[in-house]
Amino acid sequence: MSTCPRELQDMLHVWQEWSVQNRMQINTQKTKVMVFFETPSLQKARGVQHRPDPTLPPFHIHAFFPTSCPYSYLITEVLQFKSVGLILDPKLTMNLATTKTIRRAAHGQSVTQTVSYSLRYD
Repeated sequence: MSTCPRELQDMLHVWQEWSVQNRMQINTQKTKVMVFFETPSLQKARGVQHRPDPTLPPFHIHAFFPTSCPYSYLITEVLQFKSVGLILDPKLTMNLATTKTIRRAAHGQSVTQTVSYSLRYD
């Protein structure tokens, strides 16, 4: 976790260096970035300042895989993320997770009522 975009980008570079040293490849298609509790003013300020070079994407890693030429891979920023069955959102409100759970519980209750009614009157 990081408190500023520059720190996060530096952490991504350290992570990339570690993966190269340990002969591992980062799956950039599965790697996501999510910003928690960001105010609109911080989001506006972050828009341009954290880019080390205007030609590079906002969050990225440089990789030498699968070729020997360095290539910058974009790390996608998301507004919701599903981790171990829990849906996270930037404000950690859990609205998406609770809505889904309530919907499943209501469906389970209706199935139980249907089965109990059919057992009573068959």
